[in-house]
Amino acid sequence: MPYALYYATAPAPADLTTHDALNRLVPVLFSTEKDALHAAALVLRGGQYVWLIEGPDVRYTAKEVEERCKPILQVFSPKKP
Repeated sequence: MPYALYYATAPAPADLTTHDALNRLVPVLFSTEKDALHAAALVLRGGQYVWLIEGPDVRYTAKEVEERCKPILQVFSPKKP
């Protein structure tokens, strides 16, 4: 089963317990959780909003994705003198 990354140009709604909001988005599918998180980091770096990552035994909310992407994003952040 693939890992689905949902993202948009607007922040995720507060309640994603139903799939109504997600049905308006097209998920991007990845074969591994690591690939989905890497793509999510690129989305965040590009100024867009990650809504959710779903996969086998995984359902990361926007806040959880941001936390998990911090190490990846730190690699790309400019070094302070």
